[in-house]
Amino acid sequence: MQVIADPTVDERPSDLPEAPVRPRESALPGTASSAANVLLQRVTHRYGGFTAVADVDLEIAAGEFIALLGPSGCGKTTLLRIIAGLMRQSEGHVTIGGEIVDALPTNERGAGIVFQSYALFPHMTVTANIDYGLRARGKPKGERSAIVARMLSLVRMEQYAQRYPKQLSGGQQQRVALARTLAVSPRVLLLDEPFGALDKNLRLGMQIEVKRLQRELGITTVMVTHDQEEALSMADRIAVMSEGRVEQLGTPEDIYDRPQTLFVANFVGTANLFSGRLARDGERFTIALDAGGTLSIDAASPCSRAGRVMVSVRPEQLVFAPLGPGTLPATVELALPLGPSVVCELALDNGEKVKVTLARTGALAGLAAGTRTGLALSPGAPVAVFQA
Repeated sequence: MQVIADPTVDERPSDLPEAPVRPRESALPGTASSAANVLLQRVTHRYGGFTAVADVDLEIAAGEFIALLGPSGCGKTTLLRIIAGLMRQSEGHVTIGGEIVDALPTNERGAGIVFQSYALFPHMTVTANIDYGLRARGKPKGERSAIVARMLSLVRMEQYAQRYPKQLSGGQQQRVALARTLAVSPRVLLLDEPFGALDKNLRLGMQIEVKRLQRELGITTVMVTHDQEEALSMADRIAVMSEGRVEQLGTPEDIYDRPQTLFVANFVGTANLFSGRLARDGERFTIALDAGGTLSIDAASPCSRAGRVMVSVRPEQLVFAPLGPGTLPATVELALPLGPSVVCELALDNGEKVKVTLARTGALAGLAAGTRTGLALSPGAPVAVFQA
């Protein structure tokens, strides 16, 4: 791996290679044949008496895009640094491409990392920045030139080849950082909050660009983020972390529609939480809500045991309905147009607040503050039920 230190700070990784070490390059940089699977087995890391990562098992297939998602301090960045070899775990094993790499230094693991700060050398041109890792590995000049040209084309930066980082936008700098990492043929690409320094418009463009490159190259990718939309839109699977542990691992659809813990339901996306009592009604289930009204659902998951429960309902899973049996009585307090949708906040009769998302049709009739209405579940809505 070629790790590039941030040239704006004094503290730099001590393991930059002075000469080529155990090269693992494929014929072309970043090709699918260079991708490797990653296996974490009971990985734990402690800082003194504090456990940052706790007994994590995670298997990532070759060519897969995994997002480590969670709040600040949940252990996701520590886990990424352990995979990279920037720190040694207290317990457990890291395997890359079938080889246990616990004892290998950073530059021998076949992983490349892109930091949020980009860490470009300000005194070097775009070409020189991309060439840096290849030159450190002792590649011949002709081969280096061909690889740099391919990387410039890959990230669509050919016309900026002789510019310096200060002459580039944030998104362009990120493309250069990505090209420099891919140039040394990593088997695993590690992204540490890669879009955090970009504004909203640039961020979306770079998310699309990185996803395009990852698909085109077929490279195994692990991304750390606290941005739920970013993880849901980019990753093949998401590992939601809390307090050093993986709360749930699954596809974006599983994580959003079928959360397995109350933390996941509440952290990913927006959720309305209702307390009530679950009962079986023939082939269906009913939930008598403490706030009044009853919900009827086809399946109760992950908890189907009768008794006290907490129900998670997404704002788009609720619809307005006439007041009556089976609906949840509520009063509209606010309707907020947001582009193609309208977010309504309503108050239940017991004072609890509920959010409902509707498609924006141009007419806000019936959504005026003070309007009384009933709320019902959309047909087939995947409601999550948890034991209280």
